Amino acid sequence: MRITIVLPFVNLTGGIRIVLQYANWLLDAGHGVTVVYPLWPYRYHFGRRDQLSEFGRACRSAPRIDWFDLRCRLVRVPRVSNVFLPCADAVIVTSWPAVRDVARLHHSRGAKINLLFHDETGTGPQHRIRRTYGLPFRRVAFSARVQAELQERFACEIHERVSAGVDTGVFFPDGASTDDTVLMLYHDDPRKGADDGIAALALLRARRPNVEVRMCGTVWPRTLPPWVRFDFRPTDDEMRRLYSTSSALLYPSRYEGFGLPPLEAMACGCPVVTTDVGAVAEFASDGCNASVVPPRDVGAMADRLDALLADRALRTKFSNNGLKTARRLDVSNTAPAFEAAVRRLAAG
Repeated sequence: MRITIVLPFVNLTGGIRIVLQYANWLLDAGHGVTVVYPLWPYRYHFGRRDQLSEFGRACRSAPRIDWFDLRCRLVRVPRVSNVFLPCADAVIVTSWPAVRDVARLHHSRGAKINLLFHDETGTGPQHRIRRTYGLPFRRVAFSARVQAELQERFACEIHERVSAGVDTGVFFPDGASTDDTVLMLYHDDPRKGADDGIAALALLRARRPNVEVRMCGTVWPRTLPPWVRFDFRPTDDEMRRLYSTSSALLYPSRYEGFGLPPLEAMACGCPVVTTDVGAVAEFASDGCNASVVPPRDVGAMADRLDALLADRALRTKFSNNGLKTARRLDVSNTAPAFEAAVRRLAAG
């Protein structure tokens, strides 16, 4: 098949990583794959000044993805339109503003397939986001929870559901775990629950003053407690070592589409304390391969971290079972189902 994948941007996010992993796999499976993204950035909820600033940065850089080893063709186009996109059997798109542009494409650009990771409320004008749920697309969801939410709230028809996967060739145990070290990924989007995580870690440090807190992310925090060590934009190799050498990962998200970091941590043998969001419940079993707590429950996060740090046997159990989970959800095992879904949807 000839497949075009339209991305809204190529910045590092869990959803973009999942799509690029599948792009590589489809290429290796013999398909002709082109990944496209626009030079003129989508506005989302940002101001025009932010949009112009991002456009200026893009014009000064070559089309590339410096955080991912993409093997298929990458094309940066002035905008997503018939003029700049190749003819194909399927055009796959994610994120609502890109969906609006792909909806206008001629049918020669391929059967239109929308990958839905989550309800994008809060990322732009709500009436525009909801309107995309009624456009004539064939849709794929990556979590049963998101599928049910979109169908019930917006009558958005989902045609296929597949699982995301983790690349265990990138994320694997790499170094010995240290004691009393907790890792958390930071993002300033309120949905990511960074404030909840920092509050939970403060409670934990009140009980365990010697605990080391590591934090990393793609945006600089405005303020952080002095006891937090922050790593800005770690590479995959650095991220793998952070996971591998930490006693636990805290994942405090309030809302997710899938929730890839807990699965990455499992692949590195890192025990996980995670909120019950997105597809987490579809791969994380409380007390078996992870500790799963309700979103926003700061006290429960601190309690579960404290219990993990106090119990080496429990950490070993979570680590061993998490490795098995990650191997089961390796991208080489999940991608064939994604390919089959694309084939069915492209065939109508």
